[in-house]
Amino acid sequence: MPFPNSTIMQIANPIYDVVFKYLLEDNDIARLLISTILGREIAELFPFPQERTIALEWRRSLTVYRMDYSARIRKPDGEFEQIIIEIQKAKFPTDVMRFRRYLGNQYQRKENTITVRIRGRDVEKPIPIIPIYFLGYRLEH
Repeated sequence: MPFPNSTIMQIANPIYDVVFKYLLEDNDIARLLISTILGREIAELFPFPQERTIALEWRRSLTVYRMDYSARIRKPDGEFEQIIIEIQKAKFPTDVMRFRRYLGNQYQRKENTITVRIRGRDVEKPIPIIPIYFLGYRLEH
């Protein structure tokens, strides 16, 4: 051990540890984690009920995990903005491609839009979706 009398701290691995799932289900912890990652204050955070764990293959024990939130964030000008946050973990690059298709489908859903008034007309705009990926592989540059 390089430092005598030191204590080793273990941190939950978001790719493998079920502990991470339970941390994200605690609203205060999830809000702190997401605020830190985004560098923005999250005033309110609401988990969506469609959180799912999807088995990739019958023989594999690895799963893909996704958790969705609706959030009100404070913008630098003090105003608030409604956004959707998707936290996703994956072991393989192909999982990210699946998530990107899912993200495209989310933008097409009517319930993920808001009506805004532009030049006297009501216009449907998509609610911004911010994906956060925890990857179990190195990114190639």
